Amino acid sequence: MTSEATLVSVLRHGEVAGPAHVFRGRSDPPLTTRGLAQMRNVVGDRRFDSVATSPLLRCRAFAEQLSAEQGIACRALADMRELDFGDWEGMRGAEAAERDAEAYERFQLRADSASAPGGETLGAFRRRVLAAWQAWLADADGGHRLLVVHAGVMRILLQHLLDLPAQSLYRVALPEAAQFQVSLLAGEAPVLMKLNACADSF
Repeated sequence: MTSEATLVSVLRHGEVAGPAHVFRGRSDPPLTTRGLAQMRNVVGDRRFDSVATSPLLRCRAFAEQLSAEQGIACRALADMRELDFGDWEGMRGAEAAERDAEAYERFQLRADSASAPGGETLGAFRRRVLAAWQAWLADADGGHRLLVVHAGVMRILLQHLLDLPAQSLYRVALPEAAQFQVSLLAGEAPVLMKLNACADSF
């Protein structure tokens, strides 16, 4: 990172096809028309110098469309995909708790070793997301970057950038098309510029 501050906007995907409020990790339903509009409304007429995205369709479809319109490259970052929820994929929290109350209780404590049965541990998730974040920013040279990802990825990044305890991750609401914006300057602590100015907040 250079001596010039880099502004990074991190955008969650909008509404997707299928049930809401379920564990949705490796499954990859498409955006709905409303979901695409939510993301469009948040981005507005802002222009970016660089766009990166989770490889999953619910993020990638918008990121690729936007980057093509702005004439810039779009990078799919494999390690920015959502947490793998294993056997809980597609379930609501109450269903997961009913199936395996002990595992669900451990998961709720947010320890690095916690995972859904057959899923990825939170520690492994955090390590891959932060490694991908650092690699993506290694050549940062100022300007405004956009990263299109998932709520889980956003929580990991917010925890890292703001030094939040793991137990606080779910005290930040990240609805459909939520975003945060951070200013990054070498040698300085990250500065949160904006949080949650999303399509359904007006």
